[in-house]
Amino acid sequence: MPWPVRVGAGVGVLVAGGTHLWLYFHGYRASSVGPAFLTDAALSLVVGLLVLVRASRGAAWAGSALCAAALLAYALARTVGLFGFVETTWTRASLLAAGCEAVVLVLLVTEALLPTAPP
Repeated sequence: MPWPVRVGAGVGVLVAGGTHLWLYFHGYRASSVGPAFLTDAALSLVVGLLVLVRASRGAAWAGSALCAAALLAYALARTVGLFGFVETTWTRASLLAAGCEAVVLVLLVTEALLPTAPP
């Protein structure tokens, strides 16, 4: 994985996870989705560091899966609800997290699907 993709994707995962942690402590801790925010933050730390350090196809798939799951959860929360919670407001933090996850998803899915270069 080229270093600009690795750094951009790894930092993007870490920023999205940090944003979920911030949101957890600023309004979502008491909601039914609070534990999911905390779980996302913890997984983002692990996966973000994995992408930065390993830069392997497995790390790309892990980052892609995490970001896709977070975006799907956000879409569900904004439409039909998730764990009984329906998001009704737009915040800078939620848009930052979703934006980072969307960019990371494109970067890492593309990287994961590219054929490997010959040795």
